[in-house]
Amino acid sequence: MGQAELAVDLGVTRATLNRWLNAGVKPHKSHLERINKLYRERVQYSSLDTKDLKRFIADAKRLTNKKLWKQIAANKKLQDELILQHTYNSTTIEGTTFTKHQSSAVIFDKANIANKTLVEHLEVTNHAALSRDIFEQNADDLKITEELIRDLHSRLMQGIRDDAGSYSRYHRAIRGLDIQLCHPDDIEEEMRSLLRDWNKTTTKTIADIAKFHADFELIHPFGDGNGRIGRLLMVIQCLSLGYPPVIIEYKRKADYYAVLEYAQTKSELPLIEFLVDEMQETAEILAKYC
Repeated sequence: MGQAELAVDLGVTRATLNRWLNAGVKPHKSHLERINKLYRERVQYSSLDTKDLKRFIADAKRLTNKKLWKQIAANKKLQDELILQHTYNSTTIEGTTFTKHQSSAVIFDKANIANKTLVEHLEVTNHAALSRDIFEQNADDLKITEELIRDLHSRLMQGIRDDAGSYSRYHRAIRGLDIQLCHPDDIEEEMRSLLRDWNKTTTKTIADIAKFHADFELIHPFGDGNGRIGRLLMVIQCLSLGYPPVIIEYKRKADYYAVLEYAQTKSELPLIEFLVDEMQETAEILAKYC
């Protein structure tokens, strides 16, 4: 890539780029973010190929334990650990301001945290209750259907939104991402197509979970809560295949959004790699109990 093309891609003049390269001038933080994004897309992500895909699938398969869901269902201490980790990280990604310690107090001690809104308390308690129900379920009782997805959303948003459990009738947008979401009139059709594709795939892998997640978040069927619902669905999908449930860490929020956007516009390979990395983190938690 020549300097002229690089300057255009970074949204700066050639003179500015030259000062960065040759005069020791450091780019502003906003420019650094764009540089990092361009690096990921042009170098880090684009270097992945089918050999890497096979490696990611193999790495996930090595973590498989077909009895895992039953083991979690029978172990309340393990459940508590997973519920706290998943609820704290998933709700914090979406803007809830509790610390992990405060989240624990709200979930397990029914605490009321001073100077925090009722909505924040409900976001945490609703998510934790859903997680508990998922971890205690029999694998055969949780199939990914429209009815399940609507029910999850209804319970997640109970007391928070009047349209809980209903697809949005309005145009939606993902903050910080320049991606066109499907029209509200097309949500039902897109959801049915997504679920047909998922259910017709007989031998599923982490690659199928990644594709489903990217497509679900692109449909963005609800007015709010799509990220949390998508990540809860990933837990169900992982457990149904014997994988450790993916728990996306708040500290990796920027990486998560970057690979998700890339999956929705170019390739799912970086998202697959990211999910396997997070799965391995969960495997370390499981190793303490199983």
